[in-house]
Amino acid sequence: MNSKKNWYTHIIIYLWIAVGVSSTVTLININFTDLDANTYFLKRFLLPLLLEIAIVLILKRLIRSNGDATGYCIIIGTQAIVAILIIIHYSVFMVMLPLFLFPILISIFLLNQRIIQFSSILTLSLFMGMRLWFPPFSVMSATEFTTFSAIVVCSYFLARELTKRFSAVYSDMVVSVEKEKEMLYQNIYMEKLTKMDLATNLYNHKTFHEYLDELVHQCQNQSFDLSLGLMDLDLFKGINDRHGHGNGDVVIAKAASIILDNLEANDFAARYGGEEFAVIFTEKSPDACLAILERIRQDLEAAVFKTMPDEVVTMSIGFAPLTPAMTKTDFFEAADTLLYMAKENGRNQIQCAT
Repeated sequence: MNSKKNWYTHIIIYLWIAVGVSSTVTLININFTDLDANTYFLKRFLLPLLLEIAIVLILKRLIRSNGDATGYCIIIGTQAIVAILIIIHYSVFMVMLPLFLFPILISIFLLNQRIIQFSSILTLSLFMGMRLWFPPFSVMSATEFTTFSAIVVCSYFLARELTKRFSAVYSDMVVSVEKEKEMLYQNIYMEKLTKMDLATNLYNHKTFHEYLDELVHQCQNQSFDLSLGLMDLDLFKGINDRHGHGNGDVVIAKAASIILDNLEANDFAARYGGEEFAVIFTEKSPDACLAILERIRQDLEAAVFKTMPDEVVTMSIGFAPLTPAMTKTDFFEAADTLLYMAKENGRNQIQCAT
């Protein structure tokens, strides 16, 4: 619908141009007419101009209404303006005859076979009517009349074929665009498969290490706060043994959801292993990072699972900020060592570097 409105708007602009050019020529010709200047100005300039302006304004209003008949009204209005222009410049009507084809030309851009047929019939009817009842046209010979009538008919068939061609090209273009979109979606999905853990919507092990490498490298060149939290669900094997692997998957998904809910825009979360998770914090103080990790630990401990309402799930967390002397391996091993310390000290806690 918006595309049609755009075309209609362009047509209105062309009609304004036609009215403007015609009015300008009419005013110039006031110096070369045998008619009285006042009569010429009133009958050949002012009245036709007001009528043309009224037609264009009506068409503009119809475009805003978005009615089903707007295309037909555009053709009728255009043909009315063409008739006025030919009547005004009747002294050179043979030169103006091609204007009769203007509505047919416009109908091509509307890509509607019925409107093309309608504009062609209207054009031919107007031409024949003016040949019968408009005196200047009576000087046309039978040969001129039939020749131009044949031109109108040929224009109709040409317009039909052009519309079919445009429609075919448009259809091919739509199919091509849809195929490109489908390929884009496939590429995005494949990229997601290589970077994401689809079960948790967290990044995977490989992407975690790639991102950690890059951040440690950047931090060595331009110092900023960088911290790492490694998490492991406590006694997860027992959950699988007691409730089955299906419920184990539910616990992992719930833990991942809690992690994501507590993180901020610059934080990076990954599923490091089966029941192991990792969070990289940037531009945060250690205290701010620990506060987030504590919320995650508490939220998981308080989580209730419908299929195992009596099960309390906890996690152990190791947390370490990056220091200038650390390599990426040192950084990861520091957090990993603290994670195992949390396990050995009774689980369901955070151990952090002193």
